[in-house]
Amino acid sequence: MPLYKINSWQSIPFLRLLIPFSAGILFGYQYYPSSVLLQRIALAAILLLFAFQLIPPQLKFRWMAIGGFALQSILFVLGAGICNSHDLRKTTDWIGYRYSKYDTIKATIQEPLIQKRKTWKALARIVSVHHQGVWMSATSNILIYIKKDSLAAKLNTGDEITFQDPIQNITNNFNGGTFDYVRYCAFQQVYFQLYLPNNGILQYKKATPSLKYYLYQTRNNLLQILKKAITNKQEQSVAEALLIGYREDLDRTLVQSYSNTGVVHIIAISGLHLAMIYGLLIHLLQPIGNKKWQNYIRTMLVLSILWGFSFITGGAAAILRSAVGFSFLLISKSLGYKNNTLNTIAASAFFLLLYNPFLLWDIGFQLSYAAVLGIVLFNTHIEQWFYFKNKLLKIVWQINSITISAQVLTLPIVLYQFHQFPNLFLFTNFFVVPLSGIVLYAELLVLLLSPFPTLLKWSGLLTGFLIAQMNGIIERTNRLPFSLTRNISITIPETILLYLLIASLLIWLMHKNSKGFIAALSIILLIVLNRSLSFF
Repeated sequence: MPLYKINSWQSIPFLRLLIPFSAGILFGYQYYPSSVLLQRIALAAILLLFAFQLIPPQLKFRWMAIGGFALQSILFVLGAGICNSHDLRKTTDWIGYRYSKYDTIKATIQEPLIQKRKTWKALARIVSVHHQGVWMSATSNILIYIKKDSLAAKLNTGDEITFQDPIQNITNNFNGGTFDYVRYCAFQQVYFQLYLPNNGILQYKKATPSLKYYLYQTRNNLLQILKKAITNKQEQSVAEALLIGYREDLDRTLVQSYSNTGVVHIIAISGLHLAMIYGLLIHLLQPIGNKKWQNYIRTMLVLSILWGFSFITGGAAAILRSAVGFSFLLISKSLGYKNNTLNTIAASAFFLLLYNPFLLWDIGFQLSYAAVLGIVLFNTHIEQWFYFKNKLLKIVWQINSITISAQVLTLPIVLYQFHQFPNLFLFTNFFVVPLSGIVLYAELLVLLLSPFPTLLKWSGLLTGFLIAQMNGIIERTNRLPFSLTRNISITIPETILLYLLIASLLIWLMHKNSKGFIAALSIILLIVLNRSLSFF
């Protein structure tokens, strides 16, 4: 039985667009091609495509590869060009080209300030610099650490500040780990940092409230409701992370426990959360009716709430993937089109990378798409491994089959990025994922009852109790000596080999194809050989 029925490449056109487009992004980031070179390649590809259109119809099928090659080349160049255009270092007004020590800089606050022990942390965007006696436009993102004073506490999204203290390059600190912080920040287009002492802000200009400002204010209001309803700090922090992705209050030890047990996606706002809200909305809005105009109204309501929630949570890659996917699903349904799941997934990835090509290196983006692809491709078959007449046992296996499916394609990424494997991920996901869904709905109830103090108190107590149970399961599981395999180190080539091994094993197991078994043995031999050579 096939894993997932794919009639032809024609049924997933966005996958055919996504592959060369992503390859172009990788090429653009790795080799820094000039705009002139990209323009020449694009012009040649467009002329080739135009020439293909002039071929007589009876010969087009024979020379179809020419048209395909031209289109793929255009998409490849588009990917490389977009990667170039999003890299601030390749713009003429990048601050690195127009700054000398102690030049005066103007910058705009991009997000609400985060309170640290001794400072306020702010992400800002440089807009201009006073260089050699002249104000010049300049651009770059910068992390600013501001000494706590009365003015710093008043700063908000969109406010403009002027300062003269010297900016510094972001640097790595590999003590105790190998996380490349410089590379991580570069993918966020952040290359500089700055510490501002008391009175370091020379001028301050309050911004006119914008949509972004109101979204962050809404998020802050939601946080205040949760803080009022849930008094325990640890439970409060988990509630904030689970509902709107606010992780600044989370205890690091607790976060590590969630990571060690394979359920960190619960507190790293993901498509799972949006799927729960989507399901609730569809159920609540069902009474609207099924006439054409009623479907349009329901679609607009659901889309507005989903995207509003996505923006309030900060627009993480995983939540955006889910929002775009649900948008395509809802729009196609309302227009009466049959939806192809793989094409929808590819389309959402294509448009997100079109918006921000550096998402390709975002771990959340990678894990989100790997998990959803694993579920779509493998879950139906894995669920059929066992058959249970008992309804309870059937539900238990369905939950586990989804977890296994999601793990199939995320495993190489987890091993490469985190160097560990949660041995008890099936156990923790089985209990925590359904419980987290109940917690999420309980938090929505807290928000709904916020105007009524007594009801808010009791709903907060219930939510706090549920979160305490969830934390308890995680922490007790994490204390088990066999819960985690650590110090797994694999290279990028080995990660690719692992994906090939997974594909070969699945072909063998699910299609009874002996070639898959031979391929799997060959790949295992290559991995062993590569690991052996690494010791010399």
